[in-house]
Amino acid sequence: MDSHATRTLATEPTGFGTPAGSSHAGSDRPRIWLVSELLGMQVVGTQGEKLGKIDDVVVHPGGHSSYAVLSIGGWLGMGDKLFAMPFTVFHALESNAIAKDEPLSLVLPLNKEQLLAAPGFDKDAWPNLANPEWTLDVDRFYVGRTNPNQPARDASLVPAPFSSLRATELDGHSVKTLLDEKLGDLDEIAIDGRGRVRYAVLSVGGFLGMGEKLIAVPWDSLSFSANSGPGEARLITLATTKPHLESAPQYKAGAEHVWEMRDAGWIAGVYKHFDGTPR
Repeated sequence: MDSHATRTLATEPTGFGTPAGSSHAGSDRPRIWLVSELLGMQVVGTQGEKLGKIDDVVVHPGGHSSYAVLSIGGWLGMGDKLFAMPFTVFHALESNAIAKDEPLSLVLPLNKEQLLAAPGFDKDAWPNLANPEWTLDVDRFYVGRTNPNQPARDASLVPAPFSSLRATELDGHSVKTLLDEKLGDLDEIAIDGRGRVRYAVLSVGGFLGMGEKLIAVPWDSLSFSANSGPGEARLITLATTKPHLESAPQYKAGAEHVWEMRDAGWIAGVYKHFDGTPR
């Protein structure tokens, strides 16, 4: 519903990743979200007006700031247009106070007119993600609009040092050792409230979903090859062995484990297993 009266909108930003009014809002729990949770999530303006839904997430191999890609779905007589924006601009995660079964929504501090002035592109004409400078116009537009509860983006607007990757195109992608031995498939990506990718979840072993294990690995331990051309698969490698991977901290799916898998100590254990340190 669009009516402001039917929503519980936060009077103060709680920060991307923490539901407004939640018992976890303002706590020291890490604000970690899974890409699968974000895809399809509704985005509303500060007055509760619907702006669109998250269509994709753009990530960097080094884990640098990620971008949500918002689809406006063809309102105002326009086609299905997409807008990339840094996660730090989102103010809160909101729930509908009356329609309890409606999905949660991210709040964007823009109205429809302001959003239409933002850098965008057609759904069938994505920018060249291999060009690290594609985000510069996006960053210029959103400087000064950052959630005050999040660290400000660097106004120097230095291009990201890596080409970008669409999360939807990485889902289910094989991950191999440096010796070309398959380790598993990329199953999930976890992003914090500053838009940095913290870890990936690999599906290891099993057959047709039976007997598989979910293993978390530091995102920056993965290496991504350039995608040379249409139809050519991207190579994702992890410098480890199967036994070492299978002894890593196991990712536990399900609502009963949601906060455990976001715990800073648990994430530190994932990095420690692979001789790394969380950023």
